[in-house]
Amino acid sequence: MKRLLCLFCLCIGWAQPTFGATGYVVRKIQVVGNVLVASDLLIALSGLQEGASVDPSAGQIRNAIRKIAKQDGIKSVAVYLSEVDQVNGLATFVIQVEEYPQLASCLLESLTKKDEKALQALLDKVNVDNNNNVALSPLFLQKITAKIKKIFLEKGFREVQVSTELIPNQKMDHKATLKIKVNKGKTSRVQKIIFEGNDYLDADLLRYNMKELQEAPHFTLFKDIFKKSITLIPIRKGGIFLQLPKKMGEVKRYFFNHVSFFPSVFTEDKYLKAKENLILFYQSHGFRDAYIAAERLHPSTDGKLDIYLKINEGKPYMIRHIKWVGNYVYSDQDLNRLLNLKEDRIYDPLYIKSRLSPGITDLTISDLYTNNGYLFFRAEVVETSIEDNQVDLEIRIQEGKQVTIRQIDIVGNTLTHDYVIRRELLTLPGEKYNQGLLRESLRRLAMLNLFKPEKLIPDIHPDEATGQVDLIYSVEEQPRFDFKLNAHYSNRIMAGIELGSNNVSLQNLFTSKIPLGAAQQLHLVAELNGKNHKNFSFSFQEPWLWLKESRYIFSIGFNIAHEKASCTEKNALDDWLHLITFPFAKQDKKGGICSSGGRISLGKKLARYWEGHLGIDYHRHDYQHYELLEDHKRRSGLLHDFTVDLSLIYSSINNPNYPTSGSSWSNFLTLTPPYTLLGYAPSAATAIPRFKEFGKFMTDVYYFKRLLGNWVLHFRGHAGFLHSLSKNAIGPFERFYLGGTSSILTKLLGVNFVSLRGYPDDSLTPEDYTKKIKGGVLFNKFVSELRYPLILAPVCCYLLGFVEIGDSWLHYENFNLSNIKKSIGGGIRLILPISIVPMLGLDFGYRLDPVKDIRSIKSSFEYHFTLGPSIR
Repeated sequence: MKRLLCLFCLCIGWAQPTFGATGYVVRKIQVVGNVLVASDLLIALSGLQEGASVDPSAGQIRNAIRKIAKQDGIKSVAVYLSEVDQVNGLATFVIQVEEYPQLASCLLESLTKKDEKALQALLDKVNVDNNNNVALSPLFLQKITAKIKKIFLEKGFREVQVSTELIPNQKMDHKATLKIKVNKGKTSRVQKIIFEGNDYLDADLLRYNMKELQEAPHFTLFKDIFKKSITLIPIRKGGIFLQLPKKMGEVKRYFFNHVSFFPSVFTEDKYLKAKENLILFYQSHGFRDAYIAAERLHPSTDGKLDIYLKINEGKPYMIRHIKWVGNYVYSDQDLNRLLNLKEDRIYDPLYIKSRLSPGITDLTISDLYTNNGYLFFRAEVVETSIEDNQVDLEIRIQEGKQVTIRQIDIVGNTLTHDYVIRRELLTLPGEKYNQGLLRESLRRLAMLNLFKPEKLIPDIHPDEATGQVDLIYSVEEQPRFDFKLNAHYSNRIMAGIELGSNNVSLQNLFTSKIPLGAAQQLHLVAELNGKNHKNFSFSFQEPWLWLKESRYIFSIGFNIAHEKASCTEKNALDDWLHLITFPFAKQDKKGGICSSGGRISLGKKLARYWEGHLGIDYHRHDYQHYELLEDHKRRSGLLHDFTVDLSLIYSSINNPNYPTSGSSWSNFLTLTPPYTLLGYAPSAATAIPRFKEFGKFMTDVYYFKRLLGNWVLHFRGHAGFLHSLSKNAIGPFERFYLGGTSSILTKLLGVNFVSLRGYPDDSLTPEDYTKKIKGGVLFNKFVSELRYPLILAPVCCYLLGFVEIGDSWLHYENFNLSNIKKSIGGGIRLILPISIVPMLGLDFGYRLDPVKDIRSIKSSFEYHFTLGPSIR
């Protein structure tokens, strides 16, 4: 070994004389045997200099050899003399070295392509770090073996074995091929976690809080309930059975501990984190002195591990007294109310820390100060006395100065105008800093759907000396040139295409600037259902009319729909209307519908999460020889559809793509003029009136709750009610169709389609066989989904499992929740960062109730493909 080799060679075989008593003067220094290491570097390391006197008795030669031997790549070193001049005391010093071979290439064996790619990236990095001059020394081989082992240990292969072999290169001297063979062994997975010494806390709670390490798949829920019900373990160890849980989290912990499907891969990092969480959990229950007294890992032949932990719990500590120090703005009573921690309660330092830190949902003491401008608020908890497992606490407050906002800057917006962003901000220059308003501003920017939510990060620059703060909102824009495809498939294909953007600037349209950046929405939509249905629409929305402080939302739209064929002209006025609304229509003796009209609405931001809208809609429907009702009779006529609609919308959802918190509630009321009460009486010979007359109310509720990690529980409910505005029965218009995923139907009937996965399209739609009218006047639908994201950025993809119940009824007196239709299933959603495809969805549903009049369907499974989001 080079560290043990210190050769000072003066031998007879080399015919060199020995040193004199006083040494020699260095006449010249030569280096031989080196290929990779530069001669100048070796001479510098030796410390020898020409003209200097070298005294062997002083150890100069030995020191030179030691220094050179430490150089990476040197296998052995020797120093000897040549060309000795005994008379003048001169000598040439020769440094002879032997180097380790240089790395020429690597050969990896017994690895998958994925593992080879990871190792090759590691070796490439080593080459780059060493300027492609890697010496294959034992130290290097030891380091590279350790790094390779670390890669596989982090993946859970605890029994990984790595061996190396050097193969000389026949074409290049001083180079060799490094052959690396890896035997990964089996993945180490957790089989059981066994506790000893946990006299106070049940093992269920301990396992659950070691979240990083989940046990092998098992279902022991009923077994454990039975065991605890006869042994009274819950009463002794704080379980939940035979006790009312104080929080839903206790039920959740108990359930997930006894229902496991995915065992954890064991790694050292996960193990250390799990033990840390275990001690923190004990401390949160007052066990301040708890620690792991002993631990043991017991592997089995199939790679599974049993983990044995012996806990020394100690005794629980209680809070005896809490004292506040340094609080001048808020009283002790105000702070105690938010701390929500009474004396003689279990000492939980984690809870106290959470109440002194910024909150996510609940208002904390930190929020109380930072929402009032005290950005430099600090709080320190000091244990002033500990006696008989009772703790006296002193919470020391540093309020600091009240900070005002000096300046607000926006960076990253290349297309969106600054004023579009600034009008969404609730933090304003000159006002007090408010952490809550800052969070709400970020949420509002995210809901614009113009920026990537995960990139909305505020940069806060406070100046404690002046009591001012500068805010920088950093945004990253998403592509806003929309070319979207929409499609739904269950029993038939319905497709659509949408052109436009939700970031248009009409003001720039008439200038040389790019017509984007004002967050105005402009869309052209075409929907097709084979040869039978065509629908074209135009819509525009201004989200902030007049740029006033009070926000008004203005929108306008036009629509032209054509089914089967065009209309038949009635008179000169109709001829003119057809020419300007549907000039490309063709006559079709088989019958058809032509609809045209528009809509205008005005909305206003009412409160923090509320907004209201008032809209007016008019459509003219001309139908000729068309089977309008279920009696298959062909009818011709003209129908006017004039409605006034009111909407009240609440939304606190935090993310448009994958919401993890918040809720929304949308209410829509649609009314027509009461033509019958105003004296209009349809002709007895006319089966269909010339005016639509109805009142309709629909409501949609959404709720999102984060569970474990990124698991999200989602509830939503939908309901709709249709009424007549006269004593007459409810007509055939604006009814509710139920079943499947989606559909494209005529504007003439104004059908409201409600999906119910697991059932064919329209299969749950009631029908009046007497009046030959299809569609319900009332519907209810409730959905529960459990979502888990596979990836959130830049592509959002998540899995979901669902339970759906719903039904529609032909008459109000038929309403009966006992016969409501049910389905279960799962699906996947893919939200791409490109605007051409907004959302891809695939669902598999299993219906739990039979479907009437569809006996040919043998399977109870139904799959649904969607391209684009659905409302209900």
